[in-house]
Formats: sequence, structure tokens, C-alpha cells
Amino acid sequence: MDPDLTYYSNKAAVYFEMKDYDGCIDACDQGIETTKGTNYDFVKLSKAIARKANALLQQKKFDECIEQYQKALLENQDHGIKMALQKA
Repeated sequence: MDPDLTYYSNKAAVYFEMKDYDGCIDACDQGIETTKGTNYDFVKLSKAIARKANALLQQKKFDECIEQYQKALLENQDHGIKMALQKA
């Protein structure tokens, strides 16, 4: 079985905690790619995109960060993501 979005999202969380933001972003991108052309869980996808946005925020890439938070909100109108976008 190929790794799914949850696997990559969890991997990204580990990279984030280790302050390896490039690794976090790469893991998120890999996970997001697994959803292409499938019936995916929009809540999990939103979480992965928001995690990528959090890593971009730590790198002070504010424009990219805001863009990713907005993409995450298109998947799921999560209150936590809305609050993070306001702080970005």
C-alpha cells in the first residue's frame, strides 16, 4: 500500500517540530499530491495545506503563507485556520 495523506501529514508534523521547515513543506506537498484524482478527505487535506502554511510562516514567506491558508480554507472552513490567517 502506498503512503496516504495522513502518513505525509504526520511526517510533516515531525519535521515542523524539528524546525526543519523545508522538510515539512516537502512532506505536505507529497501528501497533497496523493489526493490528485481521488476521493480525498477534505478535512485532512485542509490540515496538510495549513501545516504547509505554518512552515512558510516560520520561514517568513508571508505571501506564500497567506496563499496556502486561503487554499486550506477552500477545502474546509476551519476556525483555527481562519485565526492563523488573521495573524499571518
